[in-house]
Amino acid sequence: MNNDTIPFEDSIFINQEAKYILSLLNDDAKSSSWLLTNGIHKIGRLETKEIILDDITVSRNHAFISVDDEIVTITDEKSTNGIFVNGELTEESVLKSGFRIQIGKFNLIITKVDKK
Repeated sequence: MNNDTIPFEDSIFINQEAKYILSLLNDDAKSSSWLLTNGIHKIGRLETKEIILDDITVSRNHAFISVDDEIVTITDEKSTNGIFVNGELTEESVLKSGFRIQIGKFNLIITKVDKK
């Protein structure tokens, strides 16, 4: 096992459908992690978003993460401040376990759930 995976049996999460975990690295947010299952996960400042990052540096409809089994992508929704993956500004990027994402003032990391 490498450092970029979390053993499922050691995880506090019960959701068997979770493929990845998106974790916040900043200390001042209300929620620190989100389970990512297959599908679309919308990110923004609005309360209607699945992943709410409540700060003026985040657009209301900032980005979304798409999970399709092993393929994970993040796409900017024409946000004001953009998205950065591993320090590079991008409009769309394929994500791998351990990649770091910056959205506004928030720093996040995506981690694959190891269900073995």
